[in-house]
Amino acid sequence: MTMALWRTKKSQDVVAGSAYRHTHEDFVETAQVLAICQDQLGIPHVRYMVSYARRDRKVLEDGPRILSLAAFTNRFREPATA
Repeated sequence: MTMALWRTKKSQDVVAGSAYRHTHEDFVETAQVLAICQDQLGIPHVRYMVSYARRDRKVLEDGPRILSLAAFTNRFREPATA
């Protein structure tokens, strides 16, 4: 079952098509959300592509990857702008 929108305890809306980032000391990790879905137990998961950039230079792109919604929102807290 695919869900269009999930609201977390942090009041962060996670929707397909949105992007979030995790800033490290030397690089920025950006996640582009592909879909939000539930597993067989009803646990929501985020399917996403990830890219790593250093000083406005894209270094690596990988995916798709999957994390539980809780793990995703814990890691990617900052919305990324286009």
